[in-house]
Amino acid sequence: MTGPDRPEPDAAREDPGARTGADDALLHDDGPVPMVLAASWDQAEAKLYPAVTTRPDLYQRVLTVVRLTVDRLQALGPSTGALLAAAEQGPALVSEVMSEAGLSAYELDLDLLARAALAMRHREVAAEQGARRRLRRVAQGHRAGQAWVVLEEKGYAEGDPFVPYTRLEVEVATGRALLVTTRADEDFRAVVHGVEQLRVDLETGWVQEPEGGAVVTALHPSAAAREAHATLLREQSTVA
Repeated sequence: MTGPDRPEPDAAREDPGARTGADDALLHDDGPVPMVLAASWDQAEAKLYPAVTTRPDLYQRVLTVVRLTVDRLQALGPSTGALLAAAEQGPALVSEVMSEAGLSAYELDLDLLARAALAMRHREVAAEQGARRRLRRVAQGHRAGQAWVVLEEKGYAEGDPFVPYTRLEVEVATGRALLVTTRADEDFRAVVHGVEQLRVDLETGWVQEPEGGAVVTALHPSAAAREAHATLLREQSTVA
């Protein structure tokens, strides 16, 4: 549980009897959007809004069109393939959305609007896919009889000022979760280790604050101390 980057589970190795045909299709369509393409969407979003802030009327139109376009993209579902297919339509998709809403394209850059909407929807899709992956791993852990499972892990566990570490693990039966982290201190000369107590909604896969209180974060001077605290919290939960 405390190694460097953990690869995504191989979808083909999951229990085929535990999912539907629709789920099977989704499992193979939640890969990342190409970095260059995603960057172009983000750049469009960063360029779009500052350019119209001095025109309240135009700014409002831009917000409306982007929101309507994102709504259309949401209807396509949380798959990478659907997002990429919509991206190929680009301005045509925005034009169709505006036509249906009875909106004028006067003074609007449809390509910029399309890419800005794709940037927003891309963030949503990534979050939705992450939640779905967490649910799959909880189900795998349940079938394997595991009390706790690691849902996400990235970075160097022992600590490196330039390589942050995060590990999210959950108690399969309750959704009680621990977020184990390592980050640089203010001077980037050493690292700070932490353990946060959170909760994963076992119906949706979303990470939430713990029931009955705010997030509790404990800081530690070393990876060993951090892991000892995480172990104690897991054991306390099991005893309870």
